[in-house]
Amino acid sequence: MATRDVGTAATIGELRASGYADRTVKEELRENLLAKLESGEALFPSIVGFDESVLPALERGILAGHDLILLGERGQAKTRLIRHLVQLLDEETPVIAGCEVNDHPYRPICARCRHLVEADGDAVPVDWFPRDRRYAVKLATPDTSVGDLIGDVDPIRVA
Repeated sequence: MATRDVGTAATIGELRASGYADRTVKEELRENLLAKLESGEALFPSIVGFDESVLPALERGILAGHDLILLGERGQAKTRLIRHLVQLLDEETPVIAGCEVNDHPYRPICARCRHLVEADGDAVPVDWFPRDRRYAVKLATPDTSVGDLIGDVDPIRVA
């Protein structure tokens, strides 16, 4: 599984020089799943009873790069499964230092970071964001809004 040591690259220039590959989350999950499958490491050790149905379908979905939706009755290990999937993310991912929306150094979206990269280029500082902060649990109930699930960012403020 790909890992990054915190502090190995302190600027965008150092990140580029290190050969860090910019990947989508789906590519990251796929590559790390393949590495775990090759090593023979248990993927979902605390999931019991889905070895012939759910787990192979989930693995195929990740390998194919599909979007995944887990539906089922209460108590069928959906949340536990998602928590295991988080372990397929890289241990850390680079972000532009000080960015409130954690912009990727190669693809900044907020106005502050775009201006920073435009002005300072490869000298822009980089922080490393741990995998456990890339995931949050929000159970969807009838009163859940779209903003609750994907976040609610004021586009005017970000722009």
